[in-house]
Amino acid sequence: MGWLRSWALAAVAVSASAAPHPAVLEGLVERARDLPPEFAADALLRIAGASTFTDVAWKREVLDDAFHLAASAQEPFARRNWTGRPGSVFDKAYMQGLDACTLQCRAVEQMLTVDYKKARELFGEIPPPQVPSLSCDDALVYDVSVFYATAGQVAARAFNAKETADEQPFHLLLRYASDVSSPAQVAPVARMIAGVSLKAEQFEALVNAFAGALAQLSGDDRSFSATVSADADGDLAGLPADCARRNINAQPLLGAWRVYVGRQLSGARCADSAARAAQPAADDGTKPASVDGKASIPGQCESPECRQLSLQYAGLVVGPDGHGLTPEQKAGTEWGAKLRKFLSALADWTQDDDPVEFFQAKSRFYRDLFDLTPNGAERDLLQRALLAWLQQNGYQNEHRVEWFYPVNTLIIHTFADPAGMQATVRDLQRCGDPVISFYAQLEQLWPRSMEGTFGLL
Repeated sequence: MGWLRSWALAAVAVSASAAPHPAVLEGLVERARDLPPEFAADALLRIAGASTFTDVAWKREVLDDAFHLAASAQEPFARRNWTGRPGSVFDKAYMQGLDACTLQCRAVEQMLTVDYKKARELFGEIPPPQVPSLSCDDALVYDVSVFYATAGQVAARAFNAKETADEQPFHLLLRYASDVSSPAQVAPVARMIAGVSLKAEQFEALVNAFAGALAQLSGDDRSFSATVSADADGDLAGLPADCARRNINAQPLLGAWRVYVGRQLSGARCADSAARAAQPAADDGTKPASVDGKASIPGQCESPECRQLSLQYAGLVVGPDGHGLTPEQKAGTEWGAKLRKFLSALADWTQDDDPVEFFQAKSRFYRDLFDLTPNGAERDLLQRALLAWLQQNGYQNEHRVEWFYPVNTLIIHTFADPAGMQATVRDLQRCGDPVISFYAQLEQLWPRSMEGTFGLL
C-alpha cells in the first residue's frame, strides 16, 4: 500500500501548489459565459486582458471560449458609412467591435501572446470573408479590415524559423491575396500585402496574385464607391511604391486596377456615388449602364411624434431670444420644470412605425440631454429615465450592437465621474438587465482609458 500512500501525498502536494483562480475572476468568467454571444466574447476578452489574469493555461481556455462564442454574434462584420466620413451613431456603434469577425480576430491577437500555435489554429477556423452584396439603399458598407490585418500578424508572429523557411507564412497570405470577391476586400488586402516582410520573389507573387483577382473582380457599386472614396484609389495603399523599392514591375497591378475600375464605372451605379466628385474617371469616358437609387439614412427623425419632440427639445437649448441658454439659466427651477416635462413626453413616446427611427431618435434625445444637463437632481432623473428605457427595450433582441451603444456611452460617462454620479453607478450595478449590470461591474474593476473610449462619444 506504500505506493498508494505516495500517490495520495503527491496529489495533495500538486493540489496545494496549484494557486486557485481569484474568486472575482472566477465569478466574472462564469457570469460572462451566460451573456448573449457577442457580449460574452467581448467580456471574456476584456477579462483575459486584465493584468491580474496571470494563469496562462486558464487564459488560453478563456480566449478559446471567447473565440468560439464570437462565431454566434448577430453581426458577421463591422460596418461604416459608405462615404468614408464616419461620425453617425451607426459608425460609432460598430466601432465597439462586437461583430463576429472583429471579436474572433481580437481573440487570435490575444492568443498570439500566449500560444502562437493555438492562435494560428484559431485563425484557420475563421472562414475567409464572404461579403454580402449591397444595394443603393444601403448607407452602411461592410468593413473587413480587421481580418486582413490579423492575417498579417499571424504570418509575422505565428510561425517558427523552420516553418518560415518552408514558406508557410507566404502560402497563408497567398491564399487571401488571390481570394478577393468583393470591393470591400480590395484596400484591406492591399494593406496586408504592403505590411508584410517577405523575400522579393514572394512579395511579387502576392502582388501578382492580387492583380489577377482584381482583373476578375466585379461587385456592387455601393461597396465599390465606398472603397474608392476611402483609401483604395490611386496608390492602392502604397503597393506600387513598395514594388518600386523592391525593383518589382507594378504595371500588372496598375493595369488590373484600371480594368477593375473601368468595369465598375460601366456597370450599374448608385445616383449618389456616381455624382461624387472624388470618383475616378475611366480613361475612355465610359458611362454607367444605369444610375439607380441613393442611400437612405436609417434612424432619421421624420415621424410627427419625433418632430414634435425635436421642437420641445429646442426649448431646452435655446431661449426666446434665439440665444443658447447659459448654465445659470439651466440651473433655475424653470428650466428644470421644462426638462421634467420633456422627459415625461419622451417616456410617453412608446412606439413608431419605424423601429430603427424610434430607438435611435429616442436614444439620441437622452444622450444629447446628458451633455446639456448640469450635475444634480435633474441629471440623476435623466439617467434613471435612460436606464429604464434601455433595460426594458426589446430592440436589443435583433439589434444588439446598436442597442448596446447608448448603454456603453452611459457607462463611459458614469465611470468618468464616479464620485459625481454615485447614484447612477449604483443604479447601473443593480440594474435588472444582466448585460448592463455586468458591464458596469467590469468598468468599475478595470476602467477603460479615455483614449480607448473617446472615439465612441
